[in-house]
Amino acid sequence: FLPDHMRNTYNHWMENIKDWCISRQLWWGHQIPAYYYLDEIIVAETLEEAVHLARIQFNNPSILASDLKQDEDVLDTWFSSWLWPISVFDGFNNQKEIDYYYPTAVLVTGWDIIFLWVARMIMAGYEWRNEKPFEKVYFTGMVRDKQRRKMSKSLGNSPDALKLMEEYGADGVRFGMLACAPAGGDLLFDEKLCEQGRNFANKIWNALRLVKGWQSSGGILNQSGEELAISWMESRFQEVLKETHQQMEDFRLSESLKNIYSFVWEDFCGFYLEAVKPKNGHDVSHYCYEKTLSFFEQICILLHPYMPFITEEIWHLLRVREKGKDCINAKYPLQTDFDMDLLQSITETRSVITQIRELRNKHQLKMNLALPLAVLKSDIKGIYQMEGASELLIKLANVSEFVEVDSGMEHGQSFMGMRHKYFLDLPVHQNIGEEVEKLTKEIEYSKGFIQSIQKKLENERFVESAPKELVEKERKKLEDGLTRLGALEESLAQMHRKQ
Repeated sequence: FLPDHMRNTYNHWMENIKDWCISRQLWWGHQIPAYYYLDEIIVAETLEEAVHLARIQFNNPSILASDLKQDEDVLDTWFSSWLWPISVFDGFNNQKEIDYYYPTAVLVTGWDIIFLWVARMIMAGYEWRNEKPFEKVYFTGMVRDKQRRKMSKSLGNSPDALKLMEEYGADGVRFGMLACAPAGGDLLFDEKLCEQGRNFANKIWNALRLVKGWQSSGGILNQSGEELAISWMESRFQEVLKETHQQMEDFRLSESLKNIYSFVWEDFCGFYLEAVKPKNGHDVSHYCYEKTLSFFEQICILLHPYMPFITEEIWHLLRVREKGKDCINAKYPLQTDFDMDLLQSITETRSVITQIRELRNKHQLKMNLALPLAVLKSDIKGIYQMEGASELLIKLANVSEFVEVDSGMEHGQSFMGMRHKYFLDLPVHQNIGEEVEKLTKEIEYSKGFIQSIQKKLENERFVESAPKELVEKERKKLEDGLTRLGALEESLAQMHRKQ
C-alpha cells in the first residue's frame, strides 16, 4: 500500500541489507548489560545485581557500584523491537500463545521506519519462526500542516490534541484526522475538518432527537410513500455496506469515512427521515418506527470504528440494552443483494424534488403553494409508474398532482430528470431567453459527459479488466446521457419556435 517511489525504496532496502550499528551518542536503546571489574566481565540485569555477583566472584564484600564500569555500547531500540511480533505475546516462553497469534493480520506504522523496524521484524520472523510476522503492512503518511511542513515542536506548528478535543470532541478530532488522511499520502492537517466532524456529530445527535420524539401507533404503514422510502433505504444501506467493505479491504479508510458521512448526512438525514417523518400532531406507524431504529443501529455499527464515542452513546439511547450488549461488540451487518433499479428511481425522484425547490426559489414561490407536476410519456419506465413516488413528491415538494402527459404543458416550466422530461406549472411569466441560455449550457455539459463515457468504453483495457458490473454501469450512464441529450435538444427547439 505504497506509492511507486516508496515501494522502489522499500524493495531496494530489502534486497541490499547490510550490517549496521549505531553508537550510543547518535541513538537511544538498551545499554549492553555487561559490567567490567578489573579484567573480568560480569553480566547482570541491573547494577545492583552486578555488584552482588562481583562480591561473590572475587570474595570481596567491599566492592562498590562505583568500582564497576558498564559497557558503553548499546543494543539500539530496533534490535529489541524487531522481535516485537514474537515477544509481545511472551512467544518464546509460551508456545501455545504464539501459535495462536503468530502471524498477525496487519501492521500499521509510518513509512519512515520501513528499514529500521518493518524489514527487521520480517527478518526476525523468518529467522525465529520461519514465517513472515504479518500478512499486510499499512503505512500511514506523515502529519503535516497546510504548508506541507512536518509538524515539530521547534516550528510550533503542532496542535494541542487535548485542546482540540475540548473544542471539537474526541470523535470530531478523529473525523478530522481521518478525513485528511488519504491512503499512501501525507496528512495535511486542517482544523476545519475537526469542526466538520463536530458538526457531523451534532447532525447525528439531532437525528436521534427527531426520531425519539416521534409517537408510534398501529402496525401498518400510513402510506405507500413510506413503504417506498423504507425499501429504498434498505437497498441504499446495502450499497454503502458493499462500498465500505471494499474500501476497508483496500485500506482506503479516508474514502470509507467520507462515503459513510455522505450517506448519513444526505441519504439518511436529508431524505429518508424527511420522507417518513410524520406531520405535526400525527403518529408514525409502529413498523416504520422500528425500521427507522433498526437503520439507526446499523449506521452506528458502520460508523463505530471511526467515531466510537457518539455511536456507543446513541446505541444505548435507541433502545434499552442488556448489560454487555454494546455497539462495540455488536454483530456487523450482513451484506445482501440490493435493487439497483430502485436506487436509480429514487435518485430520479430526488433530482425532481431538488429541481422543483430550485424553481420555487428562483421565482420566489412559497413552499406552501402546491404546484401541478407532469411528466412526458415515454417508452422508458419512469417514476410515474412506481407506487409511492407521487406520495413522496407531494410530501417533499408540495406537488398538488403528478400526471403523465402526451405533450408539454403550454405554461409549464420544463426540466430534465435522468431520462424523462418534466413540466412544473408555475404561476409566473416564462423568460424564453433565459431558458434558451440554460438549455444550451445543459446540452454542452451533456455532450461533454457523453464524450467522457464513450472514451472510457472505447478503452479495451478498461472494458476487459474492470468488473462487469462497473462496465455495465458505465454503459447505463451512456444510455441515460444520450436520452437526456435528445430531450434537451428537443426542448431547445421548442423554445426557439416560441421566440
